[in-house]
Formats: sequence, structure tokens, C-alpha cells
Amino acid sequence: MSLETVSLLKELSGVDGPSGYEDEALKVIEEKIKPYADVLKTSRLNTLIALKRGEGTKKLGIFAHVDEIGFVVAKVEERSFIRLEPIGGIDPKVVLSQRIKIFTKRGVATGVVGFLPPHLQKEDQRGKVPSFDDIFVDVSCSSLGEHVSVGDICVIEGECTELGSKVSGKALDDRAGCAALILAAQELETIKNRADVYFIFSSQEEIAGPGAVSVAYELGLDEAIVVDVTHGNERVPQLPQIKISEGPALAVGPVINREFYKALSDVAKRNGVKIQLEPTPGRSGTDTDEVQITRSGIKTALVSIPLMYMHTPVEVTDPRDIEETARLLALASTI
Repeated sequence: MSLETVSLLKELSGVDGPSGYEDEALKVIEEKIKPYADVLKTSRLNTLIALKRGEGTKKLGIFAHVDEIGFVVAKVEERSFIRLEPIGGIDPKVVLSQRIKIFTKRGVATGVVGFLPPHLQKEDQRGKVPSFDDIFVDVSCSSLGEHVSVGDICVIEGECTELGSKVSGKALDDRAGCAALILAAQELETIKNRADVYFIFSSQEEIAGPGAVSVAYELGLDEAIVVDVTHGNERVPQLPQIKISEGPALAVGPVINREFYKALSDVAKRNGVKIQLEPTPGRSGTDTDEVQITRSGIKTALVSIPLMYMHTPVEVTDPRDIEETARLLALASTI
């Protein structure tokens, strides 16, 4: 594991960028990938495209989404309480007793999702699982609390930290994928890519993914690899366990092009890249589903980084899996 990878993950996790508001995260990513790109451009839907020219035999797009889950202020109540609506899939249980960063027109306000102490709860409240209708953010202690308004964007406050050989933080879905793309672009400084490689850092994946599919259409890609995360170390009776620290998972199933899947699997085996196989019997729930049906169809593969505690402020991943993912992506450009 490289200290450079850990540092990159911490920096990418630490910057805020919910769906549709990825600007600050994109600035960091652009600065990181700029030394390895021949052309940089941003699409109308705020997706960053970094082209690494090859021999021009084909166009390969490699996607990772920049956005993270978050909230929007839906209502401002009396006595400095606000209500939230989620951006992306968030379990309300995750929000309880958290600090919330609210991006107001005057700056960042901080609020807390308070919770009634057990001593004061009534018997019928103790076993109740709250919904977003029951959750309030208290901004009375913030100097900017009075400037919070409907439509302001919010995220859960969190710090990315090292846990032994792992890293834990918010937004690693899919900043871990973004890190893999940056490292792959770096790898292509020493590997000659046959394909013209477009590293695509897409917007709004958590709310249906217009950032990726619009760029896939614009570029007219021949092949695409979507890099996202998958549930690591979970035990599901009908599926194999995808393990953290065992390398990226290569998806196989109806939405995955069989020819491209085999080519990636073969190049991984020839070069000693650790991979796992993940059956995907239907829709993958990633940008793969839309990218592969763009225009007249794009040969698409899905590479997933194992991740624990998805869509929480304490997502956990292994930097070594990200480095193996980067190796696979760089080698894909030589096929």
C-alpha cells in the first residue's frame, strides 16, 4: 500500500460534493489528473473528462462518479430547527446524533441532529425507528444559523482516518473509484496505451446518473469501464462474498459485454492482478446500466471496489484494492 494512495483518498473524501454540487470535488480531481492528461474539458452537466491519447485504435471511456449522498434543506421551522430531505439513498438511522454542514449563501453553518436522551423518552418512543419526518437539525448554536434557507445543500460532517491498513470516511462511494482513475492515468505514463483513454469523472450518479450517460453519448465510445463500489465482506446466501483486500470485483451478467469481460479477465490473469468475480443478474444499480445502451450500444464492463458500510459517514475500503483497480484499468487500455 502506497502512502500516496492513502493521502489521495483522504483528500478526496474530505472535500464535499453532493449530487449536482460537485464543483469543489472536481477542482481537486482536476488538479490531481492534470499532469497525466493531454486534454481536459468539462461537460454541460459538470462531468470532468481527461483524455490520454493513445494510438487511436479505439475510444475507451473509464467512468467514476464524483458525487456523494447529501441533503437539501426542505423547511425552516421555528426556534432554529430545519428539516431535511435526502439526496440519494440515505437510511435515516445514519443521520441521528450527527453534525451537519449546511452551505448557506453566507458560508458554512453547522447544525446537530439532536436526539432525546433515553431518560426522557416515553416507552412507545424507545423502540421506534425514526423517518425523515421525525428528524430535525438544530442550528441555534451556529453563528450562521439564521441564514439557513430552503434549498441549501448539506452533508454529514466527517473526517477520513486510517484504521490499520484500511481507510474510513465519507464519500468513498465513489471517491475510491475517482482515486483509481487518477492512479491509472499515472500508470499510463509508463504503459503505452493503444486506445485513446477518456477518464470520466461523472456527476449526479446518486440521482440517476445524467452526467455519465450524456458524456458517453457525446464521445461515441467503443468500450466503457464503469468503476464503482460494491458491498465488501457481506454474507448473502445466494451470492459469493466479495472480500475487502482481495482486489476489485469484475462483474459478469446480462448488462456486461461478454467479450470485453473476458478480455479484462484475461489481461488481469496474465499480469497477476488480483480480481474477484461478482455475478450481476440484472441491473447493476450503477452507471453501467445506462452507459451500455447509449447510442447503438457500448461494450461495457463494471469493476467494483469492495467497500464496507456504504452510504454512511464511516465507509471503509482498503487502499490496496484501489491500487489493484488502477493496474487493471491501465492494462485495459492495452487490449
